[in-house]
Amino acid sequence: MRRFFTLGLLLMIFFGSCSGNSQEKGTKNDSDVAVLQSNDASKVELIYFHYTRRCITCKAVEDNSKAAFEALYSDKIKSGNYSYKSLNLDEAEGKSVASKHKVEGQALVVVINDKVVDITGQAFLNSKSVPKIQGEIKKAVDKATVK
Repeated sequence: MRRFFTLGLLLMIFFGSCSGNSQEKGTKNDSDVAVLQSNDASKVELIYFHYTRRCITCKAVEDNSKAAFEALYSDKIKSGNYSYKSLNLDEAEGKSVASKHKVEGQALVVVINDKVVDITGQAFLNSKSVPKIQGEIKKAVDKATVK
């Protein structure tokens, strides 16, 4: 029993340290997302902000979110309307883009016409499952592009 308690405590500390910086000031909620509107000329970006030092889960979020996004929107990516970026927060470009979108730490966000939808929590919970991350990305994009 003591072994399970210790293992559980270590897992909580590990996952807490991986995604502890994922919150941003003024996090958007579903009511904020529903207000967003778009037209066919919308630019949609999925941006993964990370630091140089990353754990296995952090790398899985990057790999699987990119695969999910490309599977969902390959035609729109080819046309240039949708894009995926992975930006290092320890580098100048990553810091400037994070500052622009008011992201303060490691995060996975959907940016539509400069509106930010944070899906970090769900991405980390489902880091090993491309279909689940795909569902979260699709929900965020669909809610934000409702006409």
